[in-house]
Amino acid sequence: MRKALLELCLLIAAIAGIHTVRVMRSGFINGKLYPATTSESVLAINGSDSVRTISKNGYFGMKVRPGIWKVIVAAKSQTGGIIRDNLEVNEGQSVNLGEIRLTE
Repeated sequence: MRKALLELCLLIAAIAGIHTVRVMRSGFINGKLYPATTSESVLAINGSDSVRTISKNGYFGMKVRPGIWKVIVAAKSQTGGIIRDNLEVNEGQSVNLGEIRLTE
């Protein structure tokens, strides 16, 4: 019984360590859309890699790999999107785009 409990604790510690390393090898892009009346699509592009999310109450966030990213907000009220270019994201870093006005 003790051996099984010890093995379980070691397994849990190993899994937690793997997830910690995975989080440290990624970054985060977040921001707030104004006005926050509808859910807008937010897309981040880095070469052939892309991540898409939907804003909730105006807030959005996405986990991305380190690198140079372009973020596009596809606002329903506009024909084009709002673009933020050349966003450098490093390991373990969070890039806050602040408030993005959809009336730009």
